[in-house]
Formats: sequence, C-alpha cells, structure tokens
Amino acid sequence: MTDAPRPTILVVDDEPANLQKLKRTFIDLYRVLEARSGEEAFDIACREPLDLIITDQKMPRMTGIDLLKKILKAKPDVMRIILTGYTEVEDLIGAINEGHVYRYITKPWDPAEVRIVVQQALERRNLELENRRLAEELRRANEQLRDENLVLRDDVRRFVNAENIVSRSSVMNGVLEAARRVAATEATVLVAGETGTGKELLARFIHRHSARQRGVFVAVNCGAIPRELAESEFFGYRKGAFSGAAAHKKGYFQIADGGTLFLDEIGEAPPDLQVKFLRVLQDREIWPVGAEKPARVDVRVIASTNRDLAVEVREGRFREDLFFRLNVISLRIPPLRERREDIPPLVGSLLERAAAKSNRKPPSLSEESMAVLASYAWPGNVRQLENEMERLALLNEEGARIPASQISPYILREVEAASAGPTTPPGAGPAEEPAEGGAIELKRRVDDYERQLIAEALARCGDNRTRAAEMLGITRQSLLERMKRFGLR
Repeated sequence: MTDAPRPTILVVDDEPANLQKLKRTFIDLYRVLEARSGEEAFDIACREPLDLIITDQKMPRMTGIDLLKKILKAKPDVMRIILTGYTEVEDLIGAINEGHVYRYITKPWDPAEVRIVVQQALERRNLELENRRLAEELRRANEQLRDENLVLRDDVRRFVNAENIVSRSSVMNGVLEAARRVAATEATVLVAGETGTGKELLARFIHRHSARQRGVFVAVNCGAIPRELAESEFFGYRKGAFSGAAAHKKGYFQIADGGTLFLDEIGEAPPDLQVKFLRVLQDREIWPVGAEKPARVDVRVIASTNRDLAVEVREGRFREDLFFRLNVISLRIPPLRERREDIPPLVGSLLERAAAKSNRKPPSLSEESMAVLASYAWPGNVRQLENEMERLALLNEEGARIPASQISPYILREVEAASAGPTTPPGAGPAEEPAEGGAIELKRRVDDYERQLIAEALARCGDNRTRAAEMLGITRQSLLERMKRFGLR
C-alpha cells in the first residue's frame, strides 16, 4: 500500500533570501514550489495541483492580495496565507473579511509558528473538502431517495384500484378477476379469509363493479350486535311493537334495499338469526318486529367468514341449508404470507395513507426494513401491517428513511427466530419437506434476499460485523449465525 501524496504548497517572495527561508521551513514536510513574482506564481498555480499558497504582500507589479484574489477565482479550494509587516495589517482586514485571505503572518516570522499555521490551514482545507464531499453524497442520496419514492408511488398507483386493494401477486389478481366476473351477476357471494385480509374491501369491490353500484353498501358485523337486539337491528320494527318503539325503524335489510348488504363474520351469528337470514335469502322478504305482514326487499347479500363453515356445519354450529344458500359463489382471500409480493406496494400505500392523516410527507423503508417485513408471517394480515405502518409513520420524522431497528420488537424477534431455522430434536429424522413446492421456493427467495442484504451491509461497513449488525437491525451474534448459515466469510 503506497503512502498518500504529500500536500503541495507554493511560496512566493521577490527577495531570494526570504524565499529560500520559506522553502527550508517546509521542504521536509510538503512538496514545495517557489515563485519570485505574482505573475510567475499565478502561472504555476494554473498548471500545478496546489493545496496552499504563502505569499509576501509587498511585491512589484502585483501585490500579494491581488495575487490571492486571482487565485481565488481560478482555484477557490487553495488555502491562502499572506506575509505582511505590522504597518500593513489594517490593509488586510478588508481582504480577510471578503474571504480573499485565510490567515496573515506578521514579519519577522518564526518558522515553527508558520509550520503550525500551515498545518492548521491544510487540516481545515481537508475538513472543508470532506464536508463538501459528504454534502454532495447526501444530495445525491436524497435525489436517489426522491426518485425511488416516485417510482414506488407510481408502482403503488399501478397496483391500487379504486377500492384501495393492492394486488401485485398472481394469486390476488386471480381473486380480483373472479370478483369482477361475479360482480356482473346477482348471485350471493361468500368471502372467506383470515382476519385482516380485507374481506370487506373485496365486498365493496364487487358492489362497485355491479349493476347495484348506485345503491347503498351496508356493512354489518354479525358478531358485534347483542343477541337480544339482532332481530330489530336487521329487520326493523313497527311503532308500538315494544316499550320504547315510538316510531317505525328500518332494519339493515331495508336500508340496503336496492344495494348490497355485507354480513361480516356471519359464522358468529346465533342460530335463531341464521334461520331468519335463510328466510330472507329464500323468499326475499323480511318480517319487521310488530309488523302484520312481510315486506319485500331487493338486496344482494355478500357474507364473509374467517371460519371454515363446512367444519362449523359438521359440528352443528352453523345451519347446513344457510351454508348452501350463502355458498353459491365462494371467494377466498389468501393471507398475506401467501402473497408476499404484495407487501412492498402495500407498505408504500399504507405509509402514504398514514402520513396523509397528518399532512406529512410519508417516510420510506430501508432495504433491511423491507426484508424484515417481507419475512414476517403477519398473522393479522393487512390490518396488522396497516397498524405497523401507522406506528412507523408516527415515530419517524417526515420523509425519513426508516431503519430496521424501528420495527416493532416482537416482529424482529419472530423474524430472527424464523431465520435461525427449526431445530431437530435428538434422534429425530430429517425435517419433512413442505407438501407444496411454493413454500420451498419462498424460503429460498427470502434466504437469497437476506444473504444479499448481509453481504452488502458487510461491504459498506468494511467487514465490521458489529456495525453491519446495527445497520441490519439484528444482534451481532445473530449476524454471525446467519453468516455461517449462508457461507459468508
């Protein structure tokens, strides 16, 4: 490894004795160039790389200040020092204030003192150049981040439809395509999916793509209504039907007349309410509490469940005839862990939405943060992801780059535990492979991405493993274990 080149300084004086004294002062520390006039010095400065210049003030034809002013225009990064007599100090104040001169040294000067001044000047120059370099890197990084955010926003807009359903994955696109076909019919639809997958969003999607789109969409959670109020809430009542019924009241089926009624989590409906739902689906009639005759309703029913209704039927908790009436067309929304391709555009959309609530510019995620989110199983699905994005948007400054360390600790712990892999008990055989190849492929892709992030972090940190672990938002021990697992040295 070669030593760094020595700084180059230019000494200027029209008196040969002073010039040689200056040269002897610095020759053992720096590369020294010399000039006997301002004109000669300016020519040298224009053709030679230069870090600092020391010049006498009083010289024929061109003074030291005039020389430094010209050099400032040609090479503004060169540090400028002037030698002057005590009587000329006042003349230098204006030049110093205007930035033409960095320092002045009065005659007679001491070599040791001049060396210290020159060393300080060069250190300041290096610091200014480094600050300028870092500022330029920061500017470029901000421009790159801005461009990445614009690309991400365009990406999000391409995958978000009017109902805010983010769909990049083929499996979710298939669900949406089926929903569009179903929307053109009047068939009853059963939407199945885990909690938080967006079943109501899909129901609204079907409504808005149907002939009933001008009608009202009414969403009701079947498990949130007290059992003793369920009948009057769904079917309404007539004035005087019971104590306190001072006027007629429409139920949800009448309110949704001409539109769509979404029965959310219908698996939680009590048995007596299930009987009444069945009658509405069969006869398209409701019987309000206290009414003398039924009332016709024109309602399309979309129901949802996070349970396996077929199992509920077998175990006697759900009516079989109602299940068949509801299950005319069944759509299943896959959980987020089965469509991880949707996580990046979902993150962008949800961060924008969370920031918009407070009129702020949305933050963005680092690559490490996105890798953590893509590796997590998200048992609460999109709803849980939305809560996490709202949390990150509130905890971070406007437009900030969110590191992995900001993600909720329970998510980091689970991702770290999953990355370590399952342990095989003593005496047990090899781990059984997943039944479907998709799970194997997903794990391979996640491992490849994680390996790439770790390698990049190590490269950026000069193989400093502690700093790399901090950058990745994991412990040093966890980093070492993953390096060993991925074969990274």
